[in-house]
Amino acid sequence: MVLDAQALTRLFPGGIRAVDAVSFGVAEGELLALVGESGCGKTTTLKMINRLLEPSSGTVRFKGEDIAGLDPVQLRRRMGWVMQGDGLFPHFTVAENIAVTPRLAGWSEADTRARVPALLELVQLDPAQFRNRYPAELSGGQRQRVGLARALAAEPPLLLMDEPFGALDPLTRDSLREDVQALRERLGFAAILVTHDMAEALLLADAIAVMRAGRIIQIGTPAELLNAPADPYVETLLATPRLEAERVAALSRQS
Repeated sequence: MVLDAQALTRLFPGGIRAVDAVSFGVAEGELLALVGESGCGKTTTLKMINRLLEPSSGTVRFKGEDIAGLDPVQLRRRMGWVMQGDGLFPHFTVAENIAVTPRLAGWSEADTRARVPALLELVQLDPAQFRNRYPAELSGGQRQRVGLARALAAEPPLLLMDEPFGALDPLTRDSLREDVQALRERLGFAAILVTHDMAEALLLADAIAVMRAGRIIQIGTPAELLNAPADPYVETLLATPRLEAERVAALSRQS
């Protein structure tokens, strides 16, 4: 098990229970999607996993270690992080952005320099064309690919992804989703994906945890959720991709 969270809870001032005793596990190579509407606690949960936010109670074990006993900075260097909007340093070149993580992890300069072109090729960007560009010179999809390369630079066993595809156009989004799946199969890392898009979760995830008001109301495989939704809210989230599929099928029949 790469990650095991038990009764994870986060309270904010005023007694607001943003995350309320959520429990889940992520196995080697597995992708878990946290799905729900804005404000349900998805991103708060993600940030507690790498201690960008400290849990109010509960435990998280990463590779068998309780993260409460680990240095937060060192913990974050052992996990990849991909966010919506890429989070690149605008005054760094593409190569310098990617090199940040292995340098912080203590890699030698020789190993770091060798890693950059390999990572660019991994995310389907030509090193000769892109390594010396700055983020402002890239498209949104290219920036997101650089962000993914940086997150994978130190070979983390777990990748945390917070709405990484949400700001992209549909074609770029679909292409990058496919690339993430291919990279998971090739490199074997586990991942946790935060998304409000149930169709995205159904397509990408091995397991889906549906959150509402800080709690997990159902967790299971995509097939389990589709065949046996445990709550009306889960049915509501599933209705949109089902309706879209039915409309596309109806259009094809008309043609």
